[in-house]
Amino acid sequence: MAEEKKNLSILGSGSASGGCYEDVKISGSGKIQGDLICNSVTINGSGLIGGDVKAADVVISGSAVIEKRFIAESITVNGSCKAKGDVSGERIQISGRAKVLGAIHSERCTVSGILSVDGDLEAEEFVAEGPVKIGGLCSAERIDMTLSGMASHIKEIGCGILTVRRRFVPALLEPLLTAFGRKKLIADTIEGDHIALEDTEAKVVRGNHVSIGAGCSIGRVYYKSEYKKDDKATVRSAVKE
Repeated sequence: MAEEKKNLSILGSGSASGGCYEDVKISGSGKIQGDLICNSVTINGSGLIGGDVKAADVVISGSAVIEKRFIAESITVNGSCKAKGDVSGERIQISGRAKVLGAIHSERCTVSGILSVDGDLEAEEFVAEGPVKIGGLCSAERIDMTLSGMASHIKEIGCGILTVRRRFVPALLEPLLTAFGRKKLIADTIEGDHIALEDTEAKVVRGNHVSIGAGCSIGRVYYKSEYKKDDKATVRSAVKE
């Protein structure tokens, strides 16, 4: 008979050894030394995990630091999280603030808070309603971005469908937003099948169907089937391939 896994709970200030557990909860200030394998992790206080994390479900409402790899079926960050290795999760939801020093691999990654990734981000679907910074390639079948807060910076984008839109504001607030400047997506290169952009700065955009909307400043556009440009957009050159 398989040995029953124990739960681990740190309520005050304390530390525990890594290993295999059922459910892990940190409500105070807790440190787990070594790798952690468990069903669920819930961090409401401050947690430091000194090795890999492998779990089915992780919810971070406080602050967490993961020293190595972070692997889970579902990852929810409502507070703050710093992951020093790669992060893999079927479903990743960032409502707070997350910093990843490695890369992200996910089926569906959604951001309504702030996300910073030093490496690549690879997903089937990537939806962002908050600012993101990706130092490598952002690759997904579908990318949907609504610009708000700070500017978003992505070095390279490769996708099937990309939509970048400005956040709606009431007409009365439009002059104020114009005075302070709209938030933009800033990228080196963007490549995809269907591309629709607003408030985007890019050196090169290449796609099959390309729509350059208001507030865009693009160096060169290469398109195969369709190209549209708003009167309030700037494109230095557009070439049909």
